[in-house]
Amino acid sequence: MTLYDRIAAFYDPWSRSVTEDVGFYVEHALASGGPVVELAVGTGRIAVPIAQAGVDVIGVDSSPEMLAVARASAEAAGVAERLDLRVGDLREPPVSERVPLAICPFRSRLHRETDAEKLRALRAASAALE
Repeated sequence: MTLYDRIAAFYDPWSRSVTEDVGFYVEHALASGGPVVELAVGTGRIAVPIAQAGVDVIGVDSSPEMLAVARASAEAAGVAERLDLRVGDLREPPVSERVPLAICPFRSRLHRETDAEKLRALRAASAALE
């Protein structure tokens, strides 16, 4: 069980007011043409709106419970077929595809404890890019 498994049920109500960045990510996802890799996808706060805009998302998160919430949100929004959700670490994501855009919104990379771990996450995002 991860720390984020414990907060999955109340993460969306807690973060519901955080919307100012959603349009930014949707705009860049549309411009990229997709698909998009979202590292630390969590409950799909960004991934679901990107999928609603018509762009496929490969979402990676270490928390199966957060991914379950993301899957339910995508199903409720009618875009589940646009989300490929995978359990994995943002420092070594299970992504072999190369995409035009990789994102890690909402300070997720900063939750890594050391600069070396943060750098691994950046390198992983870079490795996913075309």
